[in-house]
Amino acid sequence: MARLRTRYATDPDMPFDEVFEEPPLARRRRLDRQAKDGKRAVEVDRSGSVIHMERAAKRLGALNAADRVLRVPHWDMGKAIEAMQRAGVRGRVTNLGDSVQKRPKSKRH
Repeated sequence: MARLRTRYATDPDMPFDEVFEEPPLARRRRLDRQAKDGKRAVEVDRSGSVIHMERAAKRLGALNAADRVLRVPHWDMGKAIEAMQRAGVRGRVTNLGDSVQKRPKSKRH
């Protein structure tokens, strides 16, 4: 089954030929937001599940971005830090309002 590509029109009178298409992500992964220059990637997870947060962290880890941000509700920040460590991803964990930021310590064996 082919991945559906979302089309964005900047003008309602724009011809169908000139509608912009979203480029497909590698390996059918989805991403919340990535900067146009590719330096910052943001993933939002509101589930509260460590497993879901770990999946989101792995999606961030697969990207070639300098700044990786996992946004979660404030009461789930501890779980998100644990998920980032388990996934082995370097980056930041912030709350949804972006007022509190934490960097997980890397797991070294």
